[in-house]
Amino acid sequence: MPEPKAKPTPYEPAPRADAAAFDSVPGAGFNSDPSAAAIVPADGRIAGSGDVLVLDPAQNNTFRAINRAWQQGATVQASAGADGAPIRYTVRGISASAQEEIVRSLALQAERTPSAPGRAIRKPRIGLFQPWIGSMDEGWSRWVLEQFGFSFVGVHPEDFASPLADRIDVLIIADDARVPIAGAPAGGRGGGALRPEYAYQLTPQDLQRLDQFVRGGGTLVCLSNASAFAIQQLKLPVRNVVAGLRADEFFLRGSVVEVSTDPSHPVMAGMPAKAAVFVDGSPVFEPQPGFTGTVIARYQESGSPLLSGYLIGEDYLHGKAAALDVPLGDGHVVLIGFRPEWRGQPFGTFRVLFNAALFAR
Repeated sequence: MPEPKAKPTPYEPAPRADAAAFDSVPGAGFNSDPSAAAIVPADGRIAGSGDVLVLDPAQNNTFRAINRAWQQGATVQASAGADGAPIRYTVRGISASAQEEIVRSLALQAERTPSAPGRAIRKPRIGLFQPWIGSMDEGWSRWVLEQFGFSFVGVHPEDFASPLADRIDVLIIADDARVPIAGAPAGGRGGGALRPEYAYQLTPQDLQRLDQFVRGGGTLVCLSNASAFAIQQLKLPVRNVVAGLRADEFFLRGSVVEVSTDPSHPVMAGMPAKAAVFVDGSPVFEPQPGFTGTVIARYQESGSPLLSGYLIGEDYLHGKAAALDVPLGDGHVVLIGFRPEWRGQPFGTFRVLFNAALFAR
């Protein structure tokens, strides 16, 4: 039977308003099937006039555009998002034709303006923690960052023996990327012994260097269960209220839930006020005395936030935090209590990871 040929047609947004008109353009993946390849976004368009290109972080391809613009020598800023105005990224220093090429090739809906004051965003030196025993979530984090044009370096356990700030501005630790600490049980997958060259464990001095990295202005981004490492080792005033609960008391695995976000915070730029996020055995945060940070995503006060999947113990979620920005010295620890890039699928939360990577001093 011959394979049906799909006729490409412009994508028409659903009647219900979406946070983004599209997620990808042809050639960016998920288009190997003829039917999927037929779903294409509307043509890119720039409205307004001026030298500054204004990009909406609700569009994932905004981050591809920013990374391309940096390659061309552009400067990038983020608007303040004050008085309820949404945060926007602005690009200046590239020609009008270069702006048009970026917008057209990435099918962006953008604007031009004569001027746009805001916070300068320099291209961050990103580090992605890579344990020697392997981490599936680290692999997916790497894949998503690569797809959207981010450059980064791998940070292995022995790299903590040197000052991290000499190499990176931001350190991302994926959900299951276990950080080996001296004195804790060590071993490879299945419990086997590790080869000596892969058996390095962080010493108290290494952990002190991590603390110094953040306090000196670095950003540590912890995805889902990686947050436990930061909370314990950096002594953050945060508690995971579902830690240690039995499955018959609390169970929330492989599910989609709704949270309220703070779109005025840089990490949540472009997110809708009510957002669907993917969770899988993820932590649920409660700030403790001495907390001076910001709750940037929160569960509702009553009722069930479940959108898809299975949930036992909804009371444990009520009013609790799903994501936090915890200041530490001159730096920040961003605790994301969900899986923003899980297996490269939740396009609606990729921007949380990207914004966090740009949330550097």
